[in-house]
Amino acid sequence: MRKTPQSSRRGTKLLVALLTAFALVAAACGSDDDSSDDGAASAAATTAAAPAATQAPAADDSGDEMADSISGSIDVTGSSTVEPVTNLLAEAFSERHPDVAFSVAGPGSGDGHKAAAAGEVPIWNSSRQIKDSEAEDISAAGIEFIELRVGIDGISVITAASNDSVDCLSFEDLYSLVGIESTGFSSWADANSLNAELGGTGPFGHGALEIFAPGEESGTFDSFIEIALEGVWEHRVEEGHADENFAVRPDYNASANDNVIIDGIAGNQSSLGWVGFAFADENRDKVKLVEVDGGDGCVAPTPQTIASAEFPIARFLYTYIDAAQASDPAIKAFVDFMLSDEGQTYVVDAGYVNLDPADLEQSRSNWVNLTTGKTF
Repeated sequence: MRKTPQSSRRGTKLLVALLTAFALVAAACGSDDDSSDDGAASAAATTAAAPAATQAPAADDSGDEMADSISGSIDVTGSSTVEPVTNLLAEAFSERHPDVAFSVAGPGSGDGHKAAAAGEVPIWNSSRQIKDSEAEDISAAGIEFIELRVGIDGISVITAASNDSVDCLSFEDLYSLVGIESTGFSSWADANSLNAELGGTGPFGHGALEIFAPGEESGTFDSFIEIALEGVWEHRVEEGHADENFAVRPDYNASANDNVIIDGIAGNQSSLGWVGFAFADENRDKVKLVEVDGGDGCVAPTPQTIASAEFPIARFLYTYIDAAQASDPAIKAFVDFMLSDEGQTYVVDAGYVNLDPADLEQSRSNWVNLTTGKTF
């Protein structure tokens, strides 16, 4: 997908090195549509081993002598959206296995796939499905990966909590405000002519248009373009109105840190931006979650509307594992825990939505059978 260049992401890294058992403190709040995934799978998935059953992996018994003997280190990088789930899982897992040290980072989905291609990590997260080009880079490095869906997230369009001038925006509205043709617009009213041409819901008021959102290394950036903007943008390209190389205006405040985005939105009365639902939901005192009309009327983002795909900007979350390292005792035990019924509770604790049973079964089957390649 064609994208506008944005500023490079600054990786945020949380080192979870736990050498003694500690009590888990999980501060969580709140808490589908696979249209945000890349379309065609690259090559047919291959299966290295095929046990008959694909039942849920069992969570370790913390009192089991063999379980307590597991040691090692696990590095995880990639999506900042999936990072909170991994952190909660790592903390809970480390209560049972205090000799396993974790390093969990969230520089962005694209950076995670690059780190995998460089052979730097055994596990990486992504808030979108791996692109064919990324899968090819990883394959060229001689690495096979196992693909797991781990949850569902919505992308929330947000403004300042005190902004009463906007309650719902359509895809046409969003393109007229943040699409490539809006480059240079400094007020909402600047978009009125384009908005009318697109059949949007304007006119808008004269407030300053301050935009805060993820940069191009973020899976949230990719998913927002693909779901909310791409349809309008491609039509405008066909008509000769829009640049075919760039979907989003380059002149906005891009950040790798979701908290910076939240603070920017909160500090500007007529701001506009987007982040993952979980981050927006836990900051409702600072930001307003705008309803979105994807063609079937205005829908507010909630765990229920995201799970049902009624909310139009929703996407799957993924974790990838280097197949060659799947037999490492610490990695195997951790992924078993992640896919267990207990491990799945941390998806909700992090503010996201659990997969439907069929997708969870597919992830468990991929892991148990060591199935490699894109499978969803």
